[in-house]
Amino acid sequence: MLCMLHRRQPVELLFRRPNMMKRHTVHIALAATLFGAIIWISVSMREQYQISFEIPLTLEGVPEGTAVRTPVPSTIQLKLRGDGWRLSSLLFGPKMQLTIPMNMLPTGKRALLLNEVAEGFALRPGIQLVEVTPDTLLIELDRLSQKRVPVEVSCSLALSDGYGQVGPLTVTPDSVTLRGAESVLRTISSWRTERRTFENLLTPLEADLLLEQSFPYLITVTPRVVHIRASVEPFAEKVFTGLPVETRSVPANREVILVPPRIELVARAGIKQLSTLTVNDFRVSVDYATILADTTGTVDPQITAPAGVQLVHKRPDRLTYIIRKPL
Repeated sequence: MLCMLHRRQPVELLFRRPNMMKRHTVHIALAATLFGAIIWISVSMREQYQISFEIPLTLEGVPEGTAVRTPVPSTIQLKLRGDGWRLSSLLFGPKMQLTIPMNMLPTGKRALLLNEVAEGFALRPGIQLVEVTPDTLLIELDRLSQKRVPVEVSCSLALSDGYGQVGPLTVTPDSVTLRGAESVLRTISSWRTERRTFENLLTPLEADLLLEQSFPYLITVTPRVVHIRASVEPFAEKVFTGLPVETRSVPANREVILVPPRIELVARAGIKQLSTLTVNDFRVSVDYATILADTTGTVDPQITAPAGVQLVHKRPDRLTYIIRKPL
């Protein structure tokens, strides 16, 4: 027994050695790969590169009581050339921003060559400015003014099957205050919200919407957020029968007989609204001038329905008529 145990030990050692060698080989391979990557990066970063990136542009020191009337971009694009190390220090360093003091510009029409400004702006040795877009900034001032304009809601509602919108969409507040150059404000009659889409609506909609940015004009909008609301209910259809059709603007020496004199309507609306509607909430009429202009012998009656009610169908679709002298 002792002899057998003594003979197995070398066999176990022989099975362990290959695993240890494999691990050692993997470590060497990883170290070699890492070292090679470092060498490659070091060499590559010494090469010359060209990059483009945007930086914010702001104006400061606008004289009191005045505003900028010309479009001003919110950002400018710089195209730079340099070695990889210097360019990376710009990309991963503190955020760059170009601020232009108004007092450095000439009076009147203030034309500024942005490439001249950008060349001396936070560029480090070894970095060359290739291009600035836009290359020129024209700044004109006007009297500061204020104006109140209605809000234009820019969104679409997609309701689930069997549901509909009851009543108009409301926005609070319904108007905003604009501050900016007088000549620019004169061209503005409303201010839009951001574009939003609301889908599969089953319940009343309540949402806050941001107002659009004033780019490229420097206009201050107050407030910046409005609240919208739309009532959404399950919709249904209801038949209204026996609606009388009236004739309008008939001369005293004429009489119009419509056939048939009454029609049937199929209306669609919210369940709550439908439950309160009666025949008296609808008005069906035919204008005498429409009859005189007709050449087919039939006319299409005009129907006035309560707000929020959709007319699905009317029976009959068109009416025949007879014009005669009163008896």
